[in-house]
Amino acid sequence: MATALRCLMQRGISSAATAAVRASPAATVAARDKQHLELLLEKSVARCDASRALATFDKLQTDNGYKMTLDVQLLQRLALLVAKRGRPHEALRAAQILQYVLRQAPHFQADDRTQLAVIYTLDACLQQQKQPPRRGLEDALLLYAAASKNDVLLDLPAIDALLQALVDARRVDEAVALLNTLVAQHDNVRPTEQTYEAVLVAMMQQKRYEDVMEVIEHGRAHAVAFSPETYDVLVDMSQEHYTAANVERLSNFMAYVNDALRADGYWEEEDDDEEEDDDDGDGGDDDDDDRYDDDDEFDDDEFD
Repeated sequence: MATALRCLMQRGISSAATAAVRASPAATVAARDKQHLELLLEKSVARCDASRALATFDKLQTDNGYKMTLDVQLLQRLALLVAKRGRPHEALRAAQILQYVLRQAPHFQADDRTQLAVIYTLDACLQQQKQPPRRGLEDALLLYAAASKNDVLLDLPAIDALLQALVDARRVDEAVALLNTLVAQHDNVRPTEQTYEAVLVAMMQQKRYEDVMEVIEHGRAHAVAFSPETYDVLVDMSQEHYTAANVERLSNFMAYVNDALRADGYWEEEDDDEEEDDDDGDGGDDDDDDRYDDDDEFDDDEFD
């Protein structure tokens, strides 16, 4: 009886060991496949083979869902490579990869490579937006939001391109909100009057004169300097909009422009200019002694 029991126990142990041995090759193959694909991904990135790298990354995700275990530094390099050298439609994938990378904070600290990857990827998305079927802007905005949340600074050309894309998509209010937020952050990226140009022109085309004044005033309050050249464009547009119905609004806009230029030191006080004109004795047409021509100051009575 005891001998029979020992035989049964030995058979059970032997069967379990055999099953373990049979299961082991499958697990080993899966692990080897994973290691092989990760090594292939690293080599493809190192060789700047964007399409091969992205295809390998996709296979890792599809086969085993290894996205969460990949090194974020490698993913960051992959996104930069795809944005710089990948096919145009692959730019959207680069944006998605970078968004995942940025979501790993605080375990992942953004650096100069992160900034470079975001800038290149943002530009690639916006380039894709220019081609049918006009995809790319949403991915660019999501990437910008993720970058801003992690204090990744973009350069002004990237900001200008994003604002222009919003304006081109007739999303002017979103462009204004982005611009106002950016200028109020007081970080190392300081918008200039050129950054405002696309937004201001778009609002003038929509005859939103009060909004134009508000946006300019917000910028001036945050140390953005607007020169006469910027106002020239806006004033020329306002003169094209003259109608009896909006004469008061246009007069208010012209008065604001004149006051802003005086306050910012571009013009002398109006009273001094008038006294000099009176001294000419010929109705103010003698400009020899004047510092500015008559045309320098915008005539806010022009629409009366």
